[in-house]
Amino acid sequence: MSTNKLTVAAIVVAVLFTACNKDKKSQNVLNLTAIDDSKSQLVNVKLQKSTEKKTFSIEDCLGSISTIFDVKNKIFGYSYYGGYCLIDVETGTEIKRIPLPKPIGSVVLDTIRNVIIGMCWSDETCDIDPWKLFRHVITINLSDGSVSISDKQFYGITLRSIYFFRDIENEYVLNGYNPNELMFINPTTGDIIRTLSLEANMAEGVYDRKNNRLIGLTYPEDAAISTQRYIVTIDLNTGKTLNKVIAQGLDYYREQEADYDAVTNSFILISNSSNEVMFFDIETGEITQRYQLDFNIASLKVWRSVE
Repeated sequence: MSTNKLTVAAIVVAVLFTACNKDKKSQNVLNLTAIDDSKSQLVNVKLQKSTEKKTFSIEDCLGSISTIFDVKNKIFGYSYYGGYCLIDVETGTEIKRIPLPKPIGSVVLDTIRNVIIGMCWSDETCDIDPWKLFRHVITINLSDGSVSISDKQFYGITLRSIYFFRDIENEYVLNGYNPNELMFINPTTGDIIRTLSLEANMAEGVYDRKNNRLIGLTYPEDAAISTQRYIVTIDLNTGKTLNKVIAQGLDYYREQEADYDAVTNSFILISNSSNEVMFFDIETGEITQRYQLDFNIASLKVWRSVE
């Protein structure tokens, strides 16, 4: 082989080696963005180096169900009384503040159309249960700040509802009065496109977009062992259970706080007895990583960055 060919081959190998190392490094930087409930602060922390923490003051957030996180642009959004606010999590800079006529929940982000979608409370009480209000789909255009509320009424959308967004299909998905049934909703019209019955009763559901599956917790039917939790994975094409394993070492956990890490295939929860972030392998149910933090974690968002 000639010297020129050897030189070219060496350069190609070096480039490939550098690219591989860069990819590996990018997958090792775990970040957590959350709200410190006790101080009304937004916190951004590197999980492997919990001392590397940034905090920014915010207004009182209306709860985890009102928050979104744009991974690509590193923007955190939350609802407060009177509006919705977007913040750059790396600098703490306020990106935008949009006035809202009503509080919102079950909030998701549509990055393709640049809108926020959620549920807002109606002024009308429900005939089925006069103590509960109807809900309406609300969309917030992040480009011009315009707000639209659909006329369709929904009943039984609770704070513990499962909710997520399928961007390619333009489907806002959540469960309502029937916890074992998902509604796929057109966010523009509020019309229910279809429904899907789930084989397992699920809480803390997190959407795995790449594999079109739902990951969450379920409980045994036997009341004698009701403290046991299972991590369950459901196929969103059929509603059938793909996998169900005991969540080993899980005692009490913080409700409405869950996430999924695709790199480690882990379901993420927060211990209710301590501010510990736990990574569960969804295939085995074992805890593979633990991170003890020093603040009251709410609105959990786990993401990865390149450094």
